[in-house]
Amino acid sequence: MVELYSLLITFANISTIVLCIVLKIPQIISLVGSKNTTGLSLPGTLLELTSFTIGLCYSVSSGYALSSYLEYPFLVGQDLLLLALVLHYSKQISPTWFAILGAYAAVVYALTTGLFPNGLLITLMSLCTPISAASKLAQLRTMHVSQNSKSVSVLTWSIAAYTCITRIFTTLDRGFDAPLLANYSVSLILNLAIISLALKLRRPRKQEKKTQ
Repeated sequence: MVELYSLLITFANISTIVLCIVLKIPQIISLVGSKNTTGLSLPGTLLELTSFTIGLCYSVSSGYALSSYLEYPFLVGQDLLLLALVLHYSKQISPTWFAILGAYAAVVYALTTGLFPNGLLITLMSLCTPISAASKLAQLRTMHVSQNSKSVSVLTWSIAAYTCITRIFTTLDRGFDAPLLANYSVSLILNLAIISLALKLRRPRKQEKKTQ
């Protein structure tokens, strides 16, 4: 029984990292295929990128082993690519965005090399949960307002929900870490809400059924 439990913990950790590495790939493929950003939230993408970036900078600055935050570089890279595609297909690319990208790179460099006080990163880490929640609420609002989810990848959000479940499991294995458990629990609920709304919006409406 102990060996089985240990195997489950190992599987949860490995599968979470592997799936996080490809988390946004289904969404990117869906967006490239449709070339339409309707239903996708630009503010939500920016907030999510902010949350992932803070996590990456905090881990690097703290000197943690790469294996403990290996998914973050991939998540940040995928979100940057997704952001570029959203801006491209919504025809919003401008010199301003290039300036913002430059400022973003400068801040990331400063945070990871210790140019800012460590207390700032600790404060930013405490804001990751509300920032992450806000990104998902923005996505929900965008789908609700547009009443369209064709560009939203249900597979991406399903993977995100799965990784929240596994992280709750592995966190409980290490002990009761209330902030982390709250973060993963809130994210799980909002991920499931996004999946539910996306699937609901794809169902044929009654009027459409009658006209067929």
